[in-house]
Amino acid sequence: MNALITANVDSDGIDRLERLGLDVEYRPIGEREGRLPPVEMEELIEGVSVLVVGYEGVSADIMDAADSLEVIACPRGGPEANIDIEAAAERAIPVLYAPGRNAVSVADFTIGLVVAVARYVPQAHHQLHEGTYTGEPRGDAASGGGEREDVTWGIAKGSPYMAFKGPELSGKRLGIVGLGAIGQLVAKRAAGFDMEVVAYDPFVDDESMAEHGARKVELNELLEGSDVVTLHSPVTEGTRGMIGPEEFERMKESAYFVNTARAALTDQNALVRELESGGIQGAALDVYADEPLPADHPLLGMANVVTTPHIAGAAEEVPARGAAMVVDGIEALYEDREPAHVANPAALSGFDSKGFAARTDANTTEGKR
Repeated sequence: MNALITANVDSDGIDRLERLGLDVEYRPIGEREGRLPPVEMEELIEGVSVLVVGYEGVSADIMDAADSLEVIACPRGGPEANIDIEAAAERAIPVLYAPGRNAVSVADFTIGLVVAVARYVPQAHHQLHEGTYTGEPRGDAASGGGEREDVTWGIAKGSPYMAFKGPELSGKRLGIVGLGAIGQLVAKRAAGFDMEVVAYDPFVDDESMAEHGARKVELNELLEGSDVVTLHSPVTEGTRGMIGPEEFERMKESAYFVNTARAALTDQNALVRELESGGIQGAALDVYADEPLPADHPLLGMANVVTTPHIAGAAEEVPARGAAMVVDGIEALYEDREPAHVANPAALSGFDSKGFAARTDANTTEGKR
């Protein structure tokens, strides 16, 4: 049996698949310029039983082009973004996925953005590098004979000390929209900054909220009372565009808005208007309605906005964690167990787990001859 991997997977994940008896072809997207086109996918998938795919599109046509496809594994949290889940279910092809594989990475990054936007870290870095605050080194500005040197950059009008003065996080209220795996970890990290945490999530009860250090509130209360609002909801019909003009207007003028989830949760044009008018203090964004972000986009010209190019989940540990989760699922199918994370559980009723194990065993036996 053959396995085709087009996702970024670590060597341990590949070794585990090979130990199951799979002949692995590894073509990671991290070593290519972009996604494989459908025509090339249709060619590559011939004879493949296990497809591990991160970003290539897997349509019904591609599934039909495969002559022996039995399992699709997607080491990311939302396989519906690139895989036709319903089509796979109709063909009794389980789609395994890895929810929460980048939760730690995104939570870390979110807190980093909160600090960055509140304390002007990127702006200070940029201006120092472009020469705004460079010059000839000076001695002790005070020259008062004290026992230590004073602040030689100064704290007078026009100094970086005055230009980049932002609020401490301690005692501020963090409003988390969506208390799933990532939201929970953000709440945990915010506690380390002595922040008060409130959260809106209609699917999490008060007791569970409290267990994660958050107080459950309705969305309007969260928006009106939070010093920082951060989004961590999935995109569904109920959440798409959930933060629009009215919601932004409810936020305090001193508040910051952070989005490391999906731009589809917001009305980005409304956010731009709110930032331009001073309706909120600033924003930190990792996701956008259009990606890549156009060079002339107004967000790039705003001094009160921190922008990063969709990298919140790009920590070094993420590919290995995602690979481990989907390989766990493949091993479960091999051992006639139900995988922990299946995007289309209905496909399992038509999946021949014993036949799958037998075919991989035969492959291993054949390889030993």
